[in-house]
Amino acid sequence: MKPIIKSGFILFGALLLSMSSFSQVKSKSVTKSTKQLKMENQIQDRNKTTVRKLYENILNTGKLEMLNQIISEEYTGVRGEKGAPGFAETVNSIRLGFPDIKWTVEDLIADGNKIVIRWTWKGTNTGSFRGFPASNKQVTDNAIAIYEFLEDKIIRAWIQSDKLGFLQQIGIISPDTITPPIKK
Repeated sequence: MKPIIKSGFILFGALLLSMSSFSQVKSKSVTKSTKQLKMENQIQDRNKTTVRKLYENILNTGKLEMLNQIISEEYTGVRGEKGAPGFAETVNSIRLGFPDIKWTVEDLIADGNKIVIRWTWKGTNTGSFRGFPASNKQVTDNAIAIYEFLEDKIIRAWIQSDKLGFLQQIGIISPDTITPPIKK
C-alpha cells in the first residue's frame, strides 16, 4: 500500500474513533440533563404540593400551628413579617375579619424554586379587618402569589390582590367613586 493511501486510512480511522467518542460523551451529557430535569420536576411538584397544602389543609382549616412545617424561620412576608409566627399573624387578621373564609386554588405554576398560585377566597366580613368595621357582606377576593422555596420550605412571598374590588365589596369605597370617562 502506498504511504499516502495508508495515511489516508489512518486519518479516516482516527476521525471515526473521535466521532464515536464524541457521540458517547454527548450521550452521557444528555442523560445527565434528563436526570437533572427529572429531579427539578420532582422538586417543583413537591413545592406545588406544599403550596396546595398551605391553602387547603392549613389556611382553610385554621390549623396555623402546622405552618412551621412549611414556612422557614428565614421567611419574609410582604409586610416584612418573619417566620411562621409572622405568616400566622397575617392569616389571623384575615380570619378574624372573615371567620368563614375558604380559599380555592385555581392555578399552580412552577418556575425554578418559585411557585405561582392564583387563588380565590370567599368569606363573610363579620369581624373588624385591619381597622375597618365589619360590613356583614359576602366577599370574593382574587390574587396571585409567588412563593420562593429553599430546602422544601417557603422563604419569601409576594402577593398581588384586587384591593380596590375588595374595598368596594366591604363598602369602604363606593363603586360610584370610579366613574368611566364621559364619551364625547
